[in-house]
Amino acid sequence: MMLLKSYQSMHAPYTQEPPLMTEDMHEERMQAVEAFGDSFNFSAQLEKDILTSDMSAFKAANPDAIFEDFIRWHSPGDWEADDDPESSGSTSPNALDINKSKDSWPPRGRLSKRMSDHGNLWRNIWNKAPALPASEQKPLLDPNREGEKVLHYLETLQPHQLLEQMVSTAFRAAADTISQTSYGELNQMETKIQQLYPTMASALRPLQVNRLSADSETIEDLKRLCVVFEHVEKLLTVAASLHRKLIRAPRLSREIFNDYYNFYIPRMGTGLTEEVVEKEFDKKQEIRDNEREVLSNMFVPPTANQSWRKVLSMGNLLNGHEPILREIIFSLHDKVSGNHYAARSGSVSQQDIETYRMYICGTSNDLRVALSVASCD
Repeated sequence: MMLLKSYQSMHAPYTQEPPLMTEDMHEERMQAVEAFGDSFNFSAQLEKDILTSDMSAFKAANPDAIFEDFIRWHSPGDWEADDDPESSGSTSPNALDINKSKDSWPPRGRLSKRMSDHGNLWRNIWNKAPALPASEQKPLLDPNREGEKVLHYLETLQPHQLLEQMVSTAFRAAADTISQTSYGELNQMETKIQQLYPTMASALRPLQVNRLSADSETIEDLKRLCVVFEHVEKLLTVAASLHRKLIRAPRLSREIFNDYYNFYIPRMGTGLTEEVVEKEFDKKQEIRDNEREVLSNMFVPPTANQSWRKVLSMGNLLNGHEPILREIIFSLHDKVSGNHYAARSGSVSQQDIETYRMYICGTSNDLRVALSVASCD
């Protein structure tokens, strides 16, 4: 693109990024627009700082530029170019075309009606904007001012408004955490998580307009929402576990979850109290030949260290995991007359059995005797 007056190449300047706008800042602007009346003029006034920054950077990069050059670069829709039938047939950028374009310079065109009106705000800003690169301009976002506004907001925040924001944020954070869990290609879970957001929005929306009370229906809706989260979390726990353990057997993972889903959904309920279901999930699935290796790899043989621990332990092991509690019984067929626990009358025969019971808690490397009893049977 070339400048209209000087026929020099136009340089696109470095400009400042528009300041971030939070939800409350956007709402504040919308309220100001409604109060001001003329939304267009007010919106242009709100963008004055950004326009001034862009125009200053453009002037610094293109000292010979005019207002029309800025419009052609910044807002091409506001530049109406005239059709030139003589030049429309030639599209090759050779030296002859450039010479022809120099002869017909400047190109025919005009500003749009919006930009050519008398007293246009953009032209007024252009006339007043200094030529400054973005690195020397005042930042568009004043962190001190925004920080003071945040402190003022927190100091004047009503308790019920704070509660509404805390509750809404907690539910949204929980829903986002759930949605980030990897559970494979399970359409039922996808549907449940998608339904969670509109359900959450409908339950939390009354918090923004109502003041809560102990007997409010909003409280009951929040309790029901907690129950919904509980059900989704239970399903997600099973789905994520199956996906992680059977990632190489996706069909088996889907079939098991489908069975569990069909078993669990009718028993979920929608009340505030969860229904007690005595029946256990005992559905079985047939394993295909290509899935047998995946399941067998879940039960890894114990290592040498685990085998040694198995010898030391006093209980059955499963993959090196020891029981937490044990009861060990020693029976001794021997003379018991001189024993502390033997009967003092001496009537006990040598064939009587002396039994020791020890209740031990811990592992093979950390054995703690909780109770030791000896008796004569």
